[in-house]
Amino acid sequence: MSVYPAGDDQVQRVRDCLTDGRPAVVAGADAQWTVMQACADSERRYGFTQNGWGPTDLIAAAVPKQGRLDTHKFVGAELPRDLPWAVSEVLEPSLPECPAPLELEGPDGATTIGRSRIRGVNDVGGFDRWDTLRMAANVDPAVVSVDMQATVYGGSTQSDTSSYKPDRIRFVSDFPGKITGMSPQDAGLDSLTVEATSNTGPETTLTQYTFTPREKRYQGAFAACARTQFRTRKTEPPISYDSNGRFRWRDPQLLDDDTWVHHTPGQAVWYPNR
Repeated sequence: MSVYPAGDDQVQRVRDCLTDGRPAVVAGADAQWTVMQACADSERRYGFTQNGWGPTDLIAAAVPKQGRLDTHKFVGAELPRDLPWAVSEVLEPSLPECPAPLELEGPDGATTIGRSRIRGVNDVGGFDRWDTLRMAANVDPAVVSVDMQATVYGGSTQSDTSSYKPDRIRFVSDFPGKITGMSPQDAGLDSLTVEATSNTGPETTLTQYTFTPREKRYQGAFAACARTQFRTRKTEPPISYDSNGRFRWRDPQLLDDDTWVHHTPGQAVWYPNR
Protein backbone atom coordinates (compact mmCIF):
# COMPACT_ATOMS: atom_id res chain seq x y z
CA MET A 1 0.00 0.00 0.00
CA SER A 2 1.00 3.61 -0.62
CA VAL A 3 -0.43 6.79 0.93
CA TYR A 4 -0.53 10.05 -1.05
CA PRO A 5 -1.65 13.63 -0.48
CA ALA A 6 -4.62 14.80 -2.53
CA GLY A 7 -4.13 16.92 -5.62
CA ASP A 8 -3.84 17.00 -9.40
CA ASP A 9 -0.09 16.40 -9.26
CA GLN A 10 -0.66 13.10 -7.42
CA VAL A 11 -3.09 11.47 -9.87
CA GLN A 12 -0.40 9.80 -11.97
CA ARG A 13 1.35 8.41 -8.89
CA VAL A 14 -1.91 6.95 -7.59
CA ARG A 15 -2.68 5.49 -11.02
CA ASP A 16 0.79 3.90 -11.22
CA CYS A 17 0.30 2.40 -7.77
CA LEU A 18 -3.00 0.80 -8.82
CA THR A 19 -1.47 -0.42 -12.09
CA ASP A 20 1.20 -2.19 -10.04
CA GLY A 21 -1.56 -3.98 -8.15
CA ARG A 22 -1.09 -2.12 -4.85
CA PRO A 23 -3.81 -0.38 -2.79
CA ALA A 24 -3.62 3.42 -2.76
CA VAL A 25 -4.89 5.71 0.01
CA VAL A 26 -5.27 9.46 -0.58
CA ALA A 27 -5.64 12.03 2.22
CA GLY A 28 -6.73 15.66 1.88
CA ALA A 29 -9.60 17.92 0.83
CA ASP A 30 -9.77 16.49 -2.72
CA ALA A 31 -9.10 12.86 -1.78
CA GLN A 32 -12.08 11.39 -3.62
CA TRP A 33 -11.49 13.53 -6.72
CA THR A 34 -7.89 12.33 -6.86
CA VAL A 35 -8.92 8.67 -6.57
CA MET A 36 -11.69 9.10 -9.15
CA GLN A 37 -9.24 10.63 -11.65
CA ALA A 38 -6.77 7.82 -11.07
CA CYS A 39 -9.45 5.17 -11.63
CA ALA A 40 -10.86 6.85 -14.75
CA ASP A 41 -7.98 5.83 -17.05
CA SER A 42 -7.53 2.36 -15.65
CA GLU A 43 -8.56 -0.72 -17.58
CA ARG A 44 -10.30 -2.17 -14.54
CA ARG A 45 -13.99 -2.03 -13.65
CA TYR A 46 -14.88 0.27 -10.75
CA GLY A 47 -17.59 2.37 -9.15
CA PHE A 48 -18.40 4.88 -6.42
CA THR A 49 -21.44 4.81 -4.14
CA GLN A 50 -21.35 8.63 -4.15
CA ASN A 51 -20.31 10.62 -7.19
CA GLY A 52 -19.69 13.71 -5.01
CA TRP A 53 -17.97 14.60 -1.76
CA GLY A 54 -18.10 17.18 1.02
CA PRO A 55 -15.70 19.07 3.32
CA THR A 56 -15.55 16.22 5.87
CA ASP A 57 -14.64 13.58 3.25
CA LEU A 58 -10.87 13.70 3.67
CA ILE A 59 -9.73 10.13 3.01
CA ALA A 60 -10.39 7.88 0.00
CA ALA A 61 -8.80 4.74 -1.38
CA ALA A 62 -8.86 2.21 -4.21
CA VAL A 63 -7.85 -1.45 -3.99
CA PRO A 64 -7.12 -3.65 -7.07
CA LYS A 65 -9.02 -6.93 -6.89
CA GLN A 66 -9.92 -9.55 -9.51
CA GLY A 67 -9.95 -7.24 -12.53
CA ARG A 68 -11.71 -4.40 -10.73
CA LEU A 69 -10.99 -1.59 -8.28
CA ASP A 70 -12.84 -1.59 -4.97
CA THR A 71 -13.22 1.96 -3.63
CA HIS A 72 -13.35 3.31 -0.08
CA LYS A 73 -14.49 6.68 1.23
CA PHE A 74 -14.22 7.88 4.84
CA VAL A 75 -16.74 10.41 6.15
CA GLY A 76 -16.11 12.41 9.32
CA ALA A 77 -12.55 11.17 9.82
CA GLU A 78 -10.04 13.77 11.02
CA LEU A 79 -6.50 14.29 9.76
CA PRO A 80 -3.96 13.32 10.86
CA ARG A 81 -5.59 11.55 13.82
CA ASP A 82 -7.72 9.03 11.92
CA LEU A 83 -5.38 8.24 9.00
CA PRO A 84 -3.83 5.14 10.65
CA TRP A 85 -7.33 3.86 11.45
CA ALA A 86 -8.48 4.41 7.85
CA VAL A 87 -5.39 2.66 6.44
CA SER A 88 -6.06 -0.37 8.66
CA GLU A 89 -9.71 -0.40 7.51
CA VAL A 90 -8.59 -0.46 3.88
CA LEU A 91 -6.01 -3.19 4.46
CA GLU A 92 -8.36 -5.46 6.43
CA PRO A 93 -11.95 -4.62 5.45
CA SER A 94 -14.84 -6.80 6.53
CA LEU A 95 -18.25 -6.90 4.91
CA PRO A 96 -21.21 -6.61 7.28
CA GLU A 97 -22.34 -9.92 8.71
CA CYS A 98 -25.98 -10.18 7.70
CA PRO A 99 -28.44 -11.82 10.11
CA ALA A 100 -29.86 -14.07 7.38
CA PRO A 101 -28.86 -15.01 3.81
CA LEU A 102 -30.57 -13.21 0.95
CA GLU A 103 -33.15 -15.39 -0.78
CA LEU A 104 -32.76 -13.71 -4.16
CA GLU A 105 -30.03 -15.31 -6.26
CA GLY A 106 -27.78 -13.16 -8.41
CA PRO A 107 -28.33 -13.12 -12.20
CA ASP A 108 -26.78 -15.96 -14.22
CA GLY A 109 -23.57 -15.02 -16.00
CA ALA A 110 -23.23 -11.76 -14.09
CA THR A 111 -19.94 -9.89 -13.76
CA THR A 112 -19.08 -7.95 -10.62
CA ILE A 113 -18.60 -4.39 -11.86
CA GLY A 114 -17.39 -3.04 -8.56
CA ARG A 115 -17.70 -2.69 -4.83
CA SER A 116 -17.76 0.70 -3.15
CA ARG A 117 -17.71 1.55 0.54
CA ILE A 118 -18.58 4.53 2.74
CA ARG A 119 -17.13 4.27 6.26
CA GLY A 120 -18.40 7.05 8.48
CA VAL A 121 -18.06 8.33 12.04
CA ASN A 122 -19.87 11.10 13.91
CA ASP A 123 -20.42 12.33 17.46
CA VAL A 124 -22.64 9.41 18.50
CA GLY A 125 -21.49 6.41 16.49
CA GLY A 126 -20.34 5.05 13.17
CA PHE A 127 -21.48 3.13 10.12
CA ASP A 128 -20.03 0.98 7.37
CA ARG A 129 -21.94 0.87 4.07
CA TRP A 130 -21.01 -1.28 1.05
CA ASP A 131 -22.65 -1.24 -2.39
CA THR A 132 -21.86 -4.03 -4.87
CA LEU A 133 -23.09 -4.00 -8.47
CA ARG A 134 -23.26 -7.06 -10.74
CA MET A 135 -24.49 -7.04 -14.33
CA ALA A 136 -25.49 -9.77 -16.79
CA ALA A 137 -25.13 -8.11 -20.20
CA ASN A 138 -25.68 -11.33 -22.19
CA VAL A 139 -29.46 -10.72 -22.22
CA ASP A 140 -31.56 -7.83 -23.50
CA PRO A 141 -32.49 -5.89 -21.49
CA ALA A 142 -29.51 -6.40 -19.20
CA VAL A 143 -30.06 -7.64 -15.65
CA VAL A 144 -28.42 -5.58 -12.91
CA SER A 145 -28.15 -6.68 -9.28
CA VAL A 146 -27.32 -4.21 -6.50
CA ASP A 147 -26.35 -5.39 -3.02
CA MET A 148 -26.45 -2.89 -0.18
CA GLN A 149 -24.88 -4.03 3.08
CA ALA A 150 -24.34 -1.91 6.17
CA THR A 151 -23.47 -2.01 9.85
CA VAL A 152 -24.36 0.74 12.34
CA TYR A 153 -22.33 1.11 15.55
CA GLY A 154 -22.81 2.94 18.84
CA GLY A 155 -19.93 5.02 20.23
CA SER A 156 -17.86 7.70 18.51
CA THR A 157 -14.19 7.69 17.56
CA GLN A 158 -13.47 10.02 20.49
CA SER A 159 -15.24 7.89 23.09
CA ASP A 160 -17.14 4.64 23.42
CA THR A 161 -19.38 6.02 26.17
CA SER A 162 -22.05 7.55 23.90
CA SER A 163 -25.56 7.02 25.28
CA TYR A 164 -26.98 6.81 21.74
CA LYS A 165 -27.80 3.29 20.54
CA PRO A 166 -28.18 2.13 16.91
CA ASP A 167 -31.88 2.31 16.10
CA ARG A 168 -32.50 1.94 12.35
CA ILE A 169 -30.94 1.41 8.92
CA ARG A 170 -32.88 2.45 5.83
CA PHE A 171 -31.90 2.10 2.16
CA VAL A 172 -33.80 4.34 -0.27
CA SER A 173 -32.93 4.07 -3.97
CA ASP A 174 -34.25 5.16 -7.37
CA PHE A 175 -33.28 2.58 -10.00
CA PRO A 176 -33.42 3.23 -13.78
CA GLY A 177 -35.51 0.23 -14.77
CA LYS A 178 -38.16 -2.29 -13.89
CA ILE A 179 -37.58 -4.14 -10.61
CA THR A 180 -37.53 -7.91 -11.08
CA GLY A 181 -36.66 -8.95 -7.53
CA MET A 182 -36.21 -7.65 -3.96
CA SER A 183 -34.77 -9.41 -0.93
CA PRO A 184 -35.56 -9.49 1.89
CA GLN A 185 -39.27 -8.78 1.64
CA ASP A 186 -41.30 -7.77 4.71
CA ALA A 187 -40.17 -10.19 7.37
CA GLY A 188 -39.20 -10.71 10.97
CA LEU A 189 -35.63 -11.97 11.06
CA ASP A 190 -34.06 -13.37 14.22
CA SER A 191 -33.04 -9.96 15.51
CA LEU A 192 -34.52 -7.48 13.02
CA THR A 193 -37.86 -6.37 11.64
CA VAL A 194 -37.76 -5.66 7.90
CA GLU A 195 -40.09 -3.54 5.76
CA ALA A 196 -39.63 -3.40 1.97
CA THR A 197 -41.60 -1.34 -0.57
CA SER A 198 -41.31 -0.34 -4.24
CA ASN A 199 -43.07 2.24 -6.38
CA THR A 200 -42.69 2.09 -10.17
CA GLY A 201 -42.75 5.34 -12.15
CA PRO A 202 -42.54 6.07 -15.90
CA GLU A 203 -38.77 5.48 -16.12
CA THR A 204 -37.53 4.58 -12.62
CA THR A 205 -38.52 2.51 -9.61
CA LEU A 206 -38.22 3.80 -6.05
CA THR A 207 -37.35 1.13 -3.48
CA GLN A 208 -37.07 1.31 0.29
CA TYR A 209 -35.83 -1.17 2.87
CA THR A 210 -36.12 -0.41 6.60
CA PHE A 211 -34.34 -2.51 9.25
CA THR A 212 -35.04 -2.01 12.97
CA PRO A 213 -33.72 -4.15 15.85
CA ARG A 214 -36.20 -5.96 18.06
CA GLU A 215 -34.31 -4.90 21.19
CA LYS A 216 -33.78 -1.22 20.34
CA ARG A 217 -32.51 0.04 23.68
CA TYR A 218 -29.79 -2.56 24.17
CA GLN A 219 -28.31 -3.01 20.73
CA GLY A 220 -24.64 -2.01 20.45
CA ALA A 221 -24.45 -2.69 16.70
CA PHE A 222 -26.40 -4.46 13.98
CA ALA A 223 -26.12 -5.19 10.28
CA ALA A 224 -28.59 -5.05 7.39
CA CYS A 225 -28.39 -6.41 3.86
CA ALA A 226 -30.62 -5.93 0.81
CA ARG A 227 -30.50 -7.10 -2.80
CA THR A 228 -32.41 -5.50 -5.67
CA GLN A 229 -32.50 -6.63 -9.31
CA PHE A 230 -33.73 -4.60 -12.26
CA ARG A 231 -33.70 -4.75 -16.05
CA THR A 232 -32.35 -1.89 -18.09
CA ARG A 233 -31.16 -1.02 -21.58
CA LYS A 234 -29.04 1.82 -20.22
CA THR A 235 -25.77 -0.09 -20.13
CA GLU A 236 -23.42 2.59 -21.46
CA PRO A 237 -21.08 3.82 -18.71
CA PRO A 238 -21.70 5.07 -16.23
CA ILE A 239 -24.47 2.83 -14.92
CA SER A 240 -26.02 4.96 -12.20
CA TYR A 241 -28.81 5.24 -9.66
CA ASP A 242 -29.72 7.64 -6.86
CA SER A 243 -29.44 6.18 -3.39
CA ASN A 244 -29.38 7.08 0.30
CA GLY A 245 -28.34 4.95 3.22
CA ARG A 246 -29.92 6.49 6.34
CA PHE A 247 -28.57 5.59 9.78
CA ARG A 248 -30.38 6.51 12.99
CA TRP A 249 -29.33 6.36 16.64
CA ARG A 250 -31.61 6.81 19.67
CA ASP A 251 -30.84 8.11 23.17
CA PRO A 252 -33.55 6.82 25.55
CA GLN A 253 -34.96 9.60 27.73
CA LEU A 254 -37.52 9.67 30.51
CA LEU A 255 -40.16 11.34 28.31
CA ASP A 256 -39.18 11.86 24.66
CA ASP A 257 -36.16 10.02 23.20
CA ASP A 258 -33.49 11.97 21.33
CA THR A 259 -32.48 10.79 17.87
CA TRP A 260 -29.46 11.39 15.62
CA VAL A 261 -29.59 10.69 11.87
CA HIS A 262 -26.75 10.44 9.36
CA HIS A 263 -27.57 10.40 5.63
CA THR A 264 -25.36 9.16 2.78
CA PRO A 265 -27.24 10.50 -0.27
CA GLY A 266 -25.90 10.75 -3.78
CA GLN A 267 -25.64 9.28 -7.24
CA ALA A 268 -23.85 5.96 -7.50
CA VAL A 269 -21.79 5.54 -10.67
CA TRP A 270 -20.30 2.32 -12.06
CA TYR A 271 -17.95 1.83 -15.00
CA PRO A 272 -17.74 -1.57 -16.75
CA ASN A 273 -14.75 -2.30 -18.96
CA ARG A 274 -14.92 0.05 -21.95
